[in-house]
Amino acid sequence: MKRKFMMISPLVLSGFFLGMLNTSCGGDPASDTDTDTTKKDTTTTVEAPIVMPEPGMTPWDFPTVGMTSEPGNYVLIPSYSMYQSIFEEEVPADQTLIYYEAKMSAAGEIESDIEFTFDGVQKMPNSMIISIPKGQSAKVGDIVLTWWQTGSGMQRAIVTDAKDPLSPKVRYLDLDYDNPAQDSESGKSIGATEYQLKPDSFVKISSDWQEGNYIAVKSDWGWENAQVVKVAGDKVLTIGFAGKMKVYNTADCKVIPMVPAVKAGDVVWAVTSISFSEATVVSVDKKMGVVIVKANDTEYPVSYGEITKEVLAAE
Repeated sequence: MKRKFMMISPLVLSGFFLGMLNTSCGGDPASDTDTDTTKKDTTTTVEAPIVMPEPGMTPWDFPTVGMTSEPGNYVLIPSYSMYQSIFEEEVPADQTLIYYEAKMSAAGEIESDIEFTFDGVQKMPNSMIISIPKGQSAKVGDIVLTWWQTGSGMQRAIVTDAKDPLSPKVRYLDLDYDNPAQDSESGKSIGATEYQLKPDSFVKISSDWQEGNYIAVKSDWGWENAQVVKVAGDKVLTIGFAGKMKVYNTADCKVIPMVPAVKAGDVVWAVTSISFSEATVVSVDKKMGVVIVKANDTEYPVSYGEITKEVLAAE
């Protein structure tokens, strides 16, 4: 919400004091009404300017970081207009952010020039940028970070076909497996359809705290899953439920297996609408990276990264 304040025109003030003077000196109120042409409503609404942070800084308590990326490389980042809107909010942390693809123009020590599709080249803090190096290859079963290339938005994906390791087929893990929207070619749910990625458009997730991987974070709702954006020292910048960005101490987070070692009958903790809840495994589709679980007599699918055998009970 933009902050607004009121400015009163000097003409209004002068008219007010002249009226007071006429009245106090015995002036005729009717005459004053006929001759006073200054009593007009000239109230003006002025929008406070957006105050951007110092270079490399964000509204969150997170340090500046470096960046390694070549010009022309893809990056994942919120749009520049979305980034600006953070600073129009009275509570910046409440702003919803969606990560899209863009391209690196020039990497810097604490901020970099990013080439956006609609906003041209703009400077962005390195801490919010996820880099995708060129030349990545993948094999079946790998978990990669990319974006929804027939839609939009950052996506984890599992490789289902690697005949071309530089341009593999994947299932997007962050689309609901039973999403009601159907793919026009396969006729399946978009969450159950395999798509081919463009070369240089993905990066393999190979470590627990790597950008794009999911971790469990403690919140008022219990343990939620959140996506790693950047780690610096003992701090981790994340994007979580409803696209809210937040910083946690790494000691207060728990690692979620990228590929869970679960089987039918196992008792697990799986993501429901917001937080992790206890459930029982019904079946596992390793190729598609989906686990069917049952809780409260209801079966539903969860993707890899949303399920763990570690107890995540609300404390």
